[in-house]
Amino acid sequence: MPSPSHTRIGSGFVSAVIGLVAAMIVMDAVSAEDTAGLRTYTGRRKIQLWPIEQQQPNTEEVGRPITLGNWTYQASRAAVPRDGVPWELIVTPTGPGAETWKKGEARALLPGLTAEFRGAEMPTKIADALPVIQLPDTLWKKWMAPDLQDVVGIHFHTMVTDDQARILYTLHKVPPDNPDGTSGMPESSAPPVGTRIEATLLAPVTYCLDQTIIVREDPHDRQRVRSRGEHELSHAEISQQVLVAVLRGPQDWDPIRGTGRRSQVSYYWKREQIGRAWQGYRDGSGKVLALRTSIVLVPPTRWSMLLPIPPERVTHKHLERFNESIVLVGESFAATDRLAQERFHAEHGEYE
Repeated sequence: MPSPSHTRIGSGFVSAVIGLVAAMIVMDAVSAEDTAGLRTYTGRRKIQLWPIEQQQPNTEEVGRPITLGNWTYQASRAAVPRDGVPWELIVTPTGPGAETWKKGEARALLPGLTAEFRGAEMPTKIADALPVIQLPDTLWKKWMAPDLQDVVGIHFHTMVTDDQARILYTLHKVPPDNPDGTSGMPESSAPPVGTRIEATLLAPVTYCLDQTIIVREDPHDRQRVRSRGEHELSHAEISQQVLVAVLRGPQDWDPIRGTGRRSQVSYYWKREQIGRAWQGYRDGSGKVLALRTSIVLVPPTRWSMLLPIPPERVTHKHLERFNESIVLVGESFAATDRLAQERFHAEHGEYE
């Protein structure tokens, strides 16, 4: 059965990182929403990163939480420091509606996806929240598009985002120089000098998945109608997992070759029912019940990428491509979702 997807994405903006200790805060260029509620201007902000031992900060001040908008920010020492990052920025929801956000966890390998993607599981199944709309045959013929007349069930879905992404990009030499200042050039048997790019999320950013399921009624066989709904709910569950998988990005880190990506993703999620129009249903003019699953990425989310070239050869184009792969995930979602749904049909059939 067809599973239409109409993806709308926000545009990304990236600034070149100069040197190994200077960095830029990168923000979305054009946005209508701002989950973080920081009301900052779009553009480039140059900052200086100093080694923590030179700062000698007041520990109580560094760890003191602050609330901006509906989010609380707190710097804390990393439980498992990685890549020389001893501190992490932790962001949690607060204020009105904070209880509606549930903590998510990315863990399981999603069946039907290529190995470099990792999926996610929600504590509650989507079948508990997504209603299956049953449409009589006469209305199906009247309201559904001509190319949908021969199907018995459909899963309308789309990824929606129009938010600001605030990301800090830094470059790191691999392997790093020695503490005494001498070069960390590898031995002949070790990997060549490369660059690690870190993209650190600084504030919450939201991505949404809208889904509607409509099945054709069969007055003579209610069990058949129920099975049609279960089939489409399986499609909906896959799309939900795909969304988190593409937000995490590929997990194909290869330090031997000096290539690949990895990430640590922290997120909250919630679901709500909305009314929205779909192309293919009543010519896109009539609204129908839909389930919106919102996923908000929060610090300490961080994406990492290896390049088999020294830092001085990293260009604006390298950073721009990395930034777009993180922020502009619409095409990746559409392609990954299509492959996962095709795998599901190959394994379970197209029902009727």
